Amino acid sequence: MRSCIAERHMNLIQRIRSIFSPPPPPETSQDNGQEDMFRARYQAFRRLLSANNGALDFMTELEEAAMGRRHFGMHFVRSRVTGATTKVFNIVENLLYLAPGKYLALRDTLRDIQERIQESLATGQAVRRRELILDLDDITAGDVGDVGGKMANLGELRNTLHISVPRGFAVTAHAYESFMQHTGLWEEINCLVLGHPMAAHFSACPLPDADVDDDEATNQPIALLELCAKIRGMILAAEVPAELQEAILAAYDRLCEQEGRQVHVALRSSALGEDSAGASFAGQHKSMLNLDRESLIDGYKEIVASKYSAHAMTYRYMLGIRDDDVLMCVGCLSMVTSRSGGVTYTTNPLNAADERMRITSAWGVAKGVVDGTATTDEFVLEKGPEPRIVERTVPRKESALICSPTEGVCRVSLDPEHCEMPSLADAQVIDLAAMSMRIEEHYGQPQDIEWACTPEGGLVLLQTRPLEVRAPEASPVLLSDVSPLVHGGRTASPGAAFGVVHIVRKDVDILVLPDNAILVCVEAAPKWAAVLNRCQGIITEQGSVAGHLANVAREFRVPALFGVPSATSLLTPGQEITLDADNAAIYPGRQDDLLVRKPERPNMMAGSPVFQTLERVIRHITPLNLLDPDALDFTAVNCRTLHDITRFCHEKSVQEMFSFGRDHDFSPRSSKQLKTVIPMQWWIINLEDGFVKETPGKMVPLDNIASVPMLALWRGIVAFPWEGPPGLDGKGFMSVLFQSATNANLEPARASHFADKNYFMISKHFCNLQSRFGYHFTSVEALAGPRPRENYIRFQFKGGAADQQRRVRRARFVGEVLDEFGFQTRVREDALFARLDDCDQAFVEDHLEILGHILIHTRQLDMIMNREEVVQFYKQRILHQLHALMDAKKRDSVPTTGQT
Repeated sequence: MRSCIAERHMNLIQRIRSIFSPPPPPETSQDNGQEDMFRARYQAFRRLLSANNGALDFMTELEEAAMGRRHFGMHFVRSRVTGATTKVFNIVENLLYLAPGKYLALRDTLRDIQERIQESLATGQAVRRRELILDLDDITAGDVGDVGGKMANLGELRNTLHISVPRGFAVTAHAYESFMQHTGLWEEINCLVLGHPMAAHFSACPLPDADVDDDEATNQPIALLELCAKIRGMILAAEVPAELQEAILAAYDRLCEQEGRQVHVALRSSALGEDSAGASFAGQHKSMLNLDRESLIDGYKEIVASKYSAHAMTYRYMLGIRDDDVLMCVGCLSMVTSRSGGVTYTTNPLNAADERMRITSAWGVAKGVVDGTATTDEFVLEKGPEPRIVERTVPRKESALICSPTEGVCRVSLDPEHCEMPSLADAQVIDLAAMSMRIEEHYGQPQDIEWACTPEGGLVLLQTRPLEVRAPEASPVLLSDVSPLVHGGRTASPGAAFGVVHIVRKDVDILVLPDNAILVCVEAAPKWAAVLNRCQGIITEQGSVAGHLANVAREFRVPALFGVPSATSLLTPGQEITLDADNAAIYPGRQDDLLVRKPERPNMMAGSPVFQTLERVIRHITPLNLLDPDALDFTAVNCRTLHDITRFCHEKSVQEMFSFGRDHDFSPRSSKQLKTVIPMQWWIINLEDGFVKETPGKMVPLDNIASVPMLALWRGIVAFPWEGPPGLDGKGFMSVLFQSATNANLEPARASHFADKNYFMISKHFCNLQSRFGYHFTSVEALAGPRPRENYIRFQFKGGAADQQRRVRRARFVGEVLDEFGFQTRVREDALFARLDDCDQAFVEDHLEILGHILIHTRQLDMIMNREEVVQFYKQRILHQLHALMDAKKRDSVPTTGQT
């Protein structure tokens, strides 16, 4: 009865109030216009945030590349730079929409940064000479930029050292440019590579030890071969400019006049950068032997097309060599009739302490030695005024590669007399050694020399280039308690490796390369260099340590053992083995005692042309100079990088959104203070559907908040009571006083929109928090909705009242905590940046709770972080609380069974 009377009493009071209270004002057209204006501004704000996240993603990729975590090419650099610049342009334009006329200086600032970026991206060799053809008589080492290293070195040998080399001429870098520009191939190839699925592979390949998805690893070689075949077809189908054709044929005719006969020639690649220190390009480009006049133009195109073979492209990208820098010059040399040919190493490439010379020789042309198909003789010589042979190995040789009577080369069987004979007489070995010592002395470093011996016994040098030599290492010890599966062969590249046997008999076998593969094949063919960066080691039945594949294996630090008889029969596909290349042994399973000699893969990107370009361009993109939004220098004209512009625009866009309700006297979109028991001020602006219902007045209760990410962040904020500031030691207290007294940016009396408040901008699935806890600046931005690919978290944290060292420790401590929960983090000095992407809604909510807890419970910890043990104590304490928080959520989510 009493309850009914009370209810009637309340109804009567409400009716009386309704009679005397003024009716709510009707919605006016002005309100509708302001709502439409806010909605348009909100869409611009969301576009700005989307572009901001995209720009930061591009910047992160560039930073990771600059840290040496991946191989990458110029396509990667250009595409990421273009992406970042485009996103920043969109950021600027959307801010100008939010704040018409206020930040116009940003356009000029962005234009200046773009110009500096384009200057840093400028690539390409400066071709000095405009001739299409240069005769070898007119070439020396100084012409390397016009004819490439191979032909420049041959000219140097001929014209400076007066050493016998073949007559010939070079088709220059200018000729290559003429061909590529005349046909439009440069632009076509660049567009094809950038738009092809393989562009991602060549843009940013993981380093050899990185994990690679199986499907991706399987598809990469297939896509690469398809791309290379298409480019090769384009080049071979292109028409060489008439002027260049005439120049090549006229030079050939002059060569015939000099020789006094119709000569067959060798066409040899001599690309810029080829045969240089650290980048031999050994066997990566094509050579064509024994061609006549009718084959010259097509042969020239074949050499140019070999620049885009699978192994050449992979080699270039692994070494960070820009495509624009590899201008393909071609040497045209009178074909030498070779009784025998081979390679001289003027010192031991496996051990710098062993300065003895190595000469490798085979019957016929030298091609059989360098491509690993010939059985070779080997001579070791002591250097001196009169070189002395100290070791020789002369195996039985069954065949030889010789010039075909028509064109090209062919393999022939040797007569019984020559099978057992050395392919070089001792006197020729001594003469060759003396000549090689002259060349080494001239260049001042060890040399890799290719040569031919004529039927008359004369020596003709075909090539010389720098020889990479490994530092001496302690003599490896054989395992005493494990018997090897195989023992024998020659060390082509030192070290030990563990992996699974992958036998390659045909080209198609490399298309499915397992993780941790040790390649086992018959021939040491240069084409296998395309997959060396993905192999743990390589074993071949044939091949010379002076061959091209051995060269590349040493450059890539891949252990290699050549000349292992019947290796493809003795080893089983998928079998786990340990390769001891130093001791020429192969063991079953994993032998950890040997793997201490596993070579560390070199970071071949470091110092490379592509890496240097990235270093130049990234200076204008990723450094963040505008850190404190309350600082006097936080202005548009002080933005020096793209990152500065993103930071400035993000900050100002938040301010513009918060100021709309006040500036336009529009209460529904004015900021409202959150009703909370926490003794801090929290202000909220509802962007769209962040409230359960619109709330009049200046306060909003927590139960009227509908924003999923804000509520998740709030649950973390209130999960554990804050225990107050930690006790300070004397130095910590003085540090705070010193910072407060000397750092103008920490002056609490300075005017600031964010000095004493914490601001949320929310919609149902979006939340942006800008807060300042004392001297700590924090930003959290999150999207937590039903579409996982769109969801993300961005967290930034900087500042503190203590000295720099303590603030850095605190930032690193927070980063390590976030690392434990799967955030991607970066710490720069006392600034922390963390992110999550592509997560389902529940996962984002959980991790926002973690951030909320960290926001509250890491306040002022910088003041006590004077020692590493303090850092670790609080790290473990925070982790314990966070794990307890997550465990409680898991328990709450488990359904319980009711009792009967």
